[in-house]
Amino acid sequence: MSSAKTERLVNLTMALLATSRYMQKSEIFRKVAGYSGTQETKERMFERDKDDLRALGIEIEVASADPLFEDEPGYRIKPETYQMPIKSFTPTEIGILSTALGLWLDSSLEDIALGAARRVNSTAQLNPALEISSIRNLNLSAEGLLDMTKALASRSEVAFSYRKTGATKSDNRRINPLGLSAWKGEWYLVGEDLDRSDIRTFNFSRITSKIDISKKRDMYEIPSDFNIKDYLIMYNAEGIEIKARVKKRQAEALRARAIEVKSLDEEWDEILYRSESNGTALKEALWYCDSLIVQEPQELRSSILTSLEQVAKSHG
Repeated sequence: MSSAKTERLVNLTMALLATSRYMQKSEIFRKVAGYSGTQETKERMFERDKDDLRALGIEIEVASADPLFEDEPGYRIKPETYQMPIKSFTPTEIGILSTALGLWLDSSLEDIALGAARRVNSTAQLNPALEISSIRNLNLSAEGLLDMTKALASRSEVAFSYRKTGATKSDNRRINPLGLSAWKGEWYLVGEDLDRSDIRTFNFSRITSKIDISKKRDMYEIPSDFNIKDYLIMYNAEGIEIKARVKKRQAEALRARAIEVKSLDEEWDEILYRSESNGTALKEALWYCDSLIVQEPQELRSSILTSLEQVAKSHG
């Protein structure tokens, strides 16, 4: 699809969403950028555009602009049919959203990406939460990644040599793969170490041999409650525990992650929750600043006060 057509489809979608009444084709051709040429040419372009939008799942309503007269039909898109209900995302859909927003980080759209993630998490109780990290430096062709993906899909055992951090020699490992994840530019495998009878996390960059995949399929099952984030060393190592006062019936996303909730009075609760890093905790606290008061750790509290003072100073 050409960039000109893509831009025209976006313009058409925005116009049909913004209108409170049905727009006739003559009005669309006047107001929506991208329609040019003879009347017949514009008609053909519009018909193809309607088909393309409907193929994307966008519902276009057709009705008379004035129900009292049989005039030229009009078109519009109802916002409620265009919006995706954020409480209905599956873990797979959350992963797709996370990857898409990750493309915007380290660019002029970074603030929009972070704001979108915070808005979704504050409105819906998602499991797992929608989190984003930059994938600009992510190696999408890491050695053995395709083989591991195939093994995971077929539930086949794998074998490889692995060198632990600080070790000079590699050890042989036999693993039932449970999950793959990208984290801060690195690929990680979480799997059941068959020789150690434990679930371990492996950094792909430390795999020192070819990955051998067993020919047997369906050798194991992945537990229904498995969440790869629970096993990512980087995630657990950087997590911090936060104690805060929060207004009742506010900050539902934080409440959903709370380790402990205690009622203080008619207006406030005290919650204990975890965040993956000081930076993430700061962004969350600033997002909920009208309903959240962080008490501990003191370092985070000081960072919040400093940030709020800078905002106040910048805006007079």
